[in-house]
Amino acid sequence: MNSDNPGGTDDETRQKLSHIDKWLKQIVHAKDGKTVSSPLPQQNTAKPKHNNYNKNQRMKPQNKQHNQPNQQHHPKPSFPKAVFQKGGLKIIPIGGFEEVGKNMMVFEYEKDIMIVDMGFQFPTEDMLGIDYVLPDISYLEDKKDRIRGIFLTHGHLDHIGGIPYLLPKLGFPPIYGAPLTIGFVEKLLIEFKQTKQAKLIKFDPKETFKAGVFTVSFFRVNHSIPDAVAIVIDTPVGRVVHTGDFKFDFTPADQHPADYQEIAMVGKKGVMVLVSDSTNSLEPGHTVTEKVIAANLDKIIREAKGRLVITSFSSLIGRLQQIIDSAVQSKRRIYLTGRSMLANIQIAQNLGYIKVPKGIIGDVRKMGKVKDEECMILTTGSQGEDLSALARMAMGTHFIVKIGKNDTIVLSSSPIIGNETAIVKLLNGLARRGAKVITNKDIDVHTSGHAKQEDLKLMLKLINPQYLIPAHGDYYMRLGHKEVAMSVGLNSEQVLLLDNGEVSLLDGKGKLTKTDEKVPANYIMVEGNERSQVEGHVLMDRQLMAENGAIIVLFKVDLKQWKLLAKPRLITRGFVYMGCSEDVMDKVQEAAQKGFEQYGTTHQKDLKPREFLEFIQQHLDVRLVRIVDKRPLIVPIFE
Repeated sequence: MNSDNPGGTDDETRQKLSHIDKWLKQIVHAKDGKTVSSPLPQQNTAKPKHNNYNKNQRMKPQNKQHNQPNQQHHPKPSFPKAVFQKGGLKIIPIGGFEEVGKNMMVFEYEKDIMIVDMGFQFPTEDMLGIDYVLPDISYLEDKKDRIRGIFLTHGHLDHIGGIPYLLPKLGFPPIYGAPLTIGFVEKLLIEFKQTKQAKLIKFDPKETFKAGVFTVSFFRVNHSIPDAVAIVIDTPVGRVVHTGDFKFDFTPADQHPADYQEIAMVGKKGVMVLVSDSTNSLEPGHTVTEKVIAANLDKIIREAKGRLVITSFSSLIGRLQQIIDSAVQSKRRIYLTGRSMLANIQIAQNLGYIKVPKGIIGDVRKMGKVKDEECMILTTGSQGEDLSALARMAMGTHFIVKIGKNDTIVLSSSPIIGNETAIVKLLNGLARRGAKVITNKDIDVHTSGHAKQEDLKLMLKLINPQYLIPAHGDYYMRLGHKEVAMSVGLNSEQVLLLDNGEVSLLDGKGKLTKTDEKVPANYIMVEGNERSQVEGHVLMDRQLMAENGAIIVLFKVDLKQWKLLAKPRLITRGFVYMGCSEDVMDKVQEAAQKGFEQYGTTHQKDLKPREFLEFIQQHLDVRLVRIVDKRPLIVPIFE
């Protein structure tokens, strides 16, 4: 099946889709408390054995009371009278609304604050030397005593990766997540030595919590990682649903379909605001089911004649289980390489999310001699990261695995925006070594974890919100989501397009508006083993050096008399080839000398050496643009 096919479903799935509209009508017209049988298989809702439940903040189960439905085809949600009270709910995206990454949203009602997700963003190509980009939490730092909890939708780094960086600054509020999500958070906190201070609370999606004024519950959704949930937030002014990242998959890799009946019941009870994933809002149809991907990968594994190397995101636990199952059936031993692959599979095995027969899986360092046809290697590096295991294989520098003509390489992944160049470089390196390379362009070996247009419409129909806030993605993605929402009945005023830092207010009369308030939402960049924060001017300097080189201007000066003792000396790196550019260098030297004299003339009574260095930097910058139409990094220094 070609990945361009927007339907992306098999016959069984299409048959189930045909029942959805009929079933939804039954849900919304059901009598109070009546359960309508779902046309889809229900997941096992038993609590996993590995989950140690903390009952302190949990609410006891209550008998759910449902409102009488309006007898229209699309009933308007009804709300309890007690909902409309004084005050208002602030909904503030801190990250994830102008990029794919660093997702974080704040919900604030008077003295209570709760946070949904706390991720980081991988750097773009122009962020030279930067490791990660974090959300700006300066708005919250003086309000940390009001934060009642951080609730996580799932365990991807763009939703949890910021936690160890930001948690200490917020006073270690409790973190709530499903078991696998908390397992990945624990791994981060161990690395940062924060496990003693952190308060981690595992939940089952059927549980409900009190977090200050907020009542928080969940329903299961599908994504490209197990234990993905949407978060239902009951507030004094109405109910908000945050979907997190989601798609609808009737045959998902982890065997847990979304909880459609619970989603419909949440919508029936009345939802004021839906905050929903916009990543694939421009893609028509339904997202391809994992069942198709599993079948294609199984065929590749069965038919490969030599050694197999498969790379995937290490958090795609369901996909990895599918690959492992196929490898076992084909009598291949599995070897792991790449730090995150080793760590995540170990976590998933410990929690029971991955099951492997004893002796089948091991570290590639213990591979030894094994026949190619009996070997499969699972590796990181699907995005072409320079230091990843697959990148080292492509360059021939991997300490064990040497790629050759008998190897088949499968990239069970899609490019993250900004990584396209690195992936092309990776593919070229593998092809030059004679390997057969299979990507999603050849056959469906990867499917998105995000809803396409028909799935977004289904979520809107199930939840039936009064307002939509498109989330997760660049502006054009969120604008596309708005158009999808308008195609199923919402009007333009019911869809708010917010940017990071903009504040919306849900008031006591049930009206959602964008306010004039704006909170800081800068890019906070970190790098290195010390995880130091990088200021914007440092990044600008790196960009100047990368594009135009650097000039160091050395001034030998008698500071007491403010007199040059020699002509300024120039040292350049990456600017112009000095042997062919003596005229250019003479002009720069002359401009430096005139700048020195000009400063001395205009500041005779107030000569400040440090101020002069800033002045000469700006003075030379203007003249270099005129001389060579370049803006190198200029570093003036006193000898």
